[in-house]
Amino acid sequence: MPQQRKRGIYLAVLGSIFWGVQGPVSQWLFTDTGIKPEWLMGVKMGLSGLFLLAYALIQQPKAVFKVWYQPRDVVRLLIFAVFGLSAVQYFYFLTIQASNAPTTTILQQLGTIMIIIISLIVYRRAPSHAELIAVIIALLGTWLLVTKGQLTRLAISQTALGLGLYLGFSGALNTLIPGKLFQKYATLIIVGWAMLIGGLVFTIIHPFWIDVPPLNVATIGSVLFIALFGTALANLCFLGSLRYITPTTAGLLNTFEPLAATIGTVVFLKTSFNVWEVIGGLLVISTVFILSFAKVKPK
Repeated sequence: MPQQRKRGIYLAVLGSIFWGVQGPVSQWLFTDTGIKPEWLMGVKMGLSGLFLLAYALIQQPKAVFKVWYQPRDVVRLLIFAVFGLSAVQYFYFLTIQASNAPTTTILQQLGTIMIIIISLIVYRRAPSHAELIAVIIALLGTWLLVTKGQLTRLAISQTALGLGLYLGFSGALNTLIPGKLFQKYATLIIVGWAMLIGGLVFTIIHPFWIDVPPLNVATIGSVLFIALFGTALANLCFLGSLRYITPTTAGLLNTFEPLAATIGTVVFLKTSFNVWEVIGGLLVISTVFILSFAKVKPK
């Protein structure tokens, strides 16, 4: 395997693991320390945005502020920051709070299915055979996941399921909204500004200096891990991997997210899962492989 491809694979896997592990860390913060998702959102997005923009200033200082000179692009950036990047991360935290990290990370994979549905409704683009198969498998896997194999009764609350669907939908918007921005500007810069804007919005909603949670070494370390590793470095590693491997390969490696979340939850939070939940999770994750292989298949 060429050295550059190896580097890309390592970066993609590392980014997925960072994002996945932040799930159980967040779950611990919500259940054991009383930290509010709104407080954590303001702190972690603000710190992540500052970190990414500082890195961008070192890499390409002349390009960092260009987006602010184009009014239409400023509007797109604000919409992406609020309804895309902020929404998906906020619903991620809310779904963790209502269920657990592995379930949340698997429900997040439904964003790909939401994109197919949105494309059908908005763009009148009929799904391919592979996409239809992926939708059916994802729905079956989700049903097993939320019922634990008892098909007539929900094993998670209706609130958790509803938030999981919002999470998938906001994940789809997070993918669809910024397309034109990424064509004109570096992804790192757009994500950095969107993070900072999201951090400012949630700081207005819940100022970080009001109702400060009990801060000790474990709490501060967990918050910094979520901000720097689970958010900023997770994005940097994923974006960096695209210099060496294709988006399809990176998408396949993205399945390390629920794996990392599950291992972290079982090891550190002592959460157990039955066989039906495992099968359901694997079915949802398998849709990534189905869609990725379908994209590279010759016409």
